[in-house]
Amino acid sequence: MKLQKHRSKRLRHRRFVYLVFVVVGAILNLLPRRIVFLLLVIADVVRVPLRERLYQAYFPYVTSRLVDQPGFRFSTALSRCFHEASARVLSSIGAYREVVGAVRRETLSLDDTDIRYALVRSLFELGEFTDAREAAAGARPEELATVVDLAFHKAMVDMIAGDEAGALDAMYWACRGSPSFFRPHQNIAARNSKHYFPNTLDVLCGAPGRLFDLCNFTGQRVTHVGCGEIGIRLFERALDAQRDLRKSPPSLSDELKRLLDRLDVSLEALRLIPEEWATQIGHLGMLDILFRMRELGWWSGEAVIVVRPELIANAIFFKLFEGLGRIVVIGETISERVGEELLSLQRWYGLNFNAFRLPDGRTVAWQEAGAIAIEQWEREGRGHPLREIYDRTAAVSNVAAERFDELRSRHGLKPDDWYVCLHTRDAAHYFEFMGTGQTHRNAPIETSLDAIRLITSRGGWVIKLGGPNSPKLPAMERTIDYALSEFRSDLMDIHLIRHARAFIGTTSGLTNVAVSFGIPCAIVNAITTDAQLWNGNVRFALKPVRLTDGTMLTQRQLTTAPWRWRVFDAAVLGRSGAHPENNSADDILRTAEEVLAVADGRTAEFDGGHDADRLLSRWRRTLGLPYYYATSRPSLGFLARHEKDLLRDTAEGD
Repeated sequence: MKLQKHRSKRLRHRRFVYLVFVVVGAILNLLPRRIVFLLLVIADVVRVPLRERLYQAYFPYVTSRLVDQPGFRFSTALSRCFHEASARVLSSIGAYREVVGAVRRETLSLDDTDIRYALVRSLFELGEFTDAREAAAGARPEELATVVDLAFHKAMVDMIAGDEAGALDAMYWACRGSPSFFRPHQNIAARNSKHYFPNTLDVLCGAPGRLFDLCNFTGQRVTHVGCGEIGIRLFERALDAQRDLRKSPPSLSDELKRLLDRLDVSLEALRLIPEEWATQIGHLGMLDILFRMRELGWWSGEAVIVVRPELIANAIFFKLFEGLGRIVVIGETISERVGEELLSLQRWYGLNFNAFRLPDGRTVAWQEAGAIAIEQWEREGRGHPLREIYDRTAAVSNVAAERFDELRSRHGLKPDDWYVCLHTRDAAHYFEFMGTGQTHRNAPIETSLDAIRLITSRGGWVIKLGGPNSPKLPAMERTIDYALSEFRSDLMDIHLIRHARAFIGTTSGLTNVAVSFGIPCAIVNAITTDAQLWNGNVRFALKPVRLTDGTMLTQRQLTTAPWRWRVFDAAVLGRSGAHPENNSADDILRTAEEVLAVADGRTAEFDGGHDADRLLSRWRRTLGLPYYYATSRPSLGFLARHEKDLLRDTAEGD
C-alpha cells in the first residue's frame, strides 16, 4: 500500500509537471519565434530561476520548425550581442545547426568555455563527432574542471575516435567535478538519481571500470543521435573492459560478503542483472529472453536481480522471475549502501544490457542476440516459460480471476466470450513532447476502429489497455475502455493479456508481455532501430518512412546503416529529411485479420498460394539482417499493398 501511494504521488507530480510544460510551451509557440528566443536569451543573461525548464518546454516546437524550415534562424542582431547566452540557449532548445553556424560565421572565440561546450554538444547531437572532438581538443584543464559536461563530452568523442588515453584523462576531470560520473553505468533506463556517493569499488575499478561505464553510455548516445553502428564497437569495448576486470576479483565489504553468503552465490558464479532490466515493461520482455539464453547454454551462473521497488515497471510480471534468479530489493531486503556496492560489481559480473557475445565469439547488439536466440528456441520446439509460470501461480491465487469476473459482469461478457487486447502507444504515458525522442512510435487509436469492428462482427470483444491518460476509445459495441476504468492494475494488465485470443499493439512494452506469453500478436505502426524479439505468432505492419520528395524508405534501408539508426529518434529523422507515416486503417485491418487466423489455426488461408510465397521470399531477401524480426513476418496484406515501394531494391524478375 505504501509503495502504491508513492507511485501515485510520483505520477501526480509527473502529470502536473507535464501539464505545466505543455501550457508554457504552447504559450511560447504563440509568440513570434525570434521574440521568444530573445526573451530566453535575456532570461539566461539575468539567470532567471528554472530557465532550463523554459528551454525544455520550447524544444519540441523548435524541432518541428527546423524540420519544416531547416534554414530558419532564431537569433537576431540584438540577441547576438549576448554571444555566450545566445549560444547556450540555441544549444538548449535544439537549434544545433545554428550554434555551429554562429560560431563559425561570427568567429566566436572558443576561449569562452560556454561557447566551446555549446559547440561541442551541438556537433555531437548532429553526429559530427570528428568536428566535436576538434572543438573539444583545445579545452584547458581548468575548463574541464569547471564545466564537467564539457569534460564528459570530450571523453565521449575521444572514445569514439579510439583515443582511450584522452578519454580517460577527460573522465578524470569529469569525475573530479561531479561524483555522479563514478556511478556504474549500463543503460539510461536505470533512471538513476543525480546524486551519488562513490564507494570503494567505484575507485578500485580504475581505468577498465571508467571505460566500461563510458563505452556503455557513449554507445547509447551515438545511437540516440542516429549513429548506432558506432555503438556496437563501443559496447564490445565495454565487454572487453569487463573481461579485464574479472581477472582480478575485488575486495568486498563485510556486509556485501554476508549478502552473497546468504544468497549462496560465489563471486565466480555471480551474474548481476542491474536495475535497467526491470524499469520498463518491454525490458522485462528482454529479461525473459535473457533467461531463455541461459536455457540454451549461451551463458551460465547464478543470476542476482537488483531492483528498486518504486521503479519496477509491472510488479506482477516481474514476480514471474522469482524462480529464475535471486532477487534483492534496495530499501527492503538490502540497504541503500549495500545495494549501491552490489550494483558497482556489475563492472566485473554484470550481464550487459546493450550487447551480447554469442557462443561463436561474435559481439552483436543485445537485441540481435535475442532475435537469434528466438530462432534457435523455436527450432528446438520450446514453449513459453513465463506463461507456464504464470499459469501455475494464478492457479494458486484466484484474485485476478475474481477481479476479471467483476469486469465481465459489469460489461456483459459471457463466460464463453472471447476478446482481443488492444494497446496503442501514446505520448501521455511517458509525458513526451511530440516531435522529440520516441514520439514517432506513437499512433492514433482512430485508425484501429475498422479492426475493432472486424473483431466485434465475429462475436469477439475488444479490451483497450493503456495508461490512465491514454486517449479515450469511442463508444462502440462490445468494447471496453479498461485503461480508463477502476479495474486497471498491474495484475489485471497481465491477466487480460494472458487470456486474450489475440493482441493488437505497437512497438511498446505491453506488446512484449503478449509475445512472452505466446499470444498471437498484430504489431502495427511498428518502427524500430533494434532487431525485434518477435516469435512466429507475430504479424506486423511497419510505419512507412518517407523522404521529403515522397520516396518511401525500403525494407533494406530500414535494416541497414545509416537509416536503420536514424529511425531511433523523431528529431534525428526530421533533421535527416524523413518522416514516418501512420499505418492506414486498411493496413491495420488486414494485419489483425491475419492474426485472428493465427489464433484460430486458420493460417492456411493466408500462407497457401504462390503469391504469398513470392512476397515473403522477396521480403526476406531485402533484410539487412536475416534475423531482424526474429521468426515473425509482415502481414501479407501489408506486403502486397506496399510491395512496390518497400521491396523495390530487390532484383528484377522476382
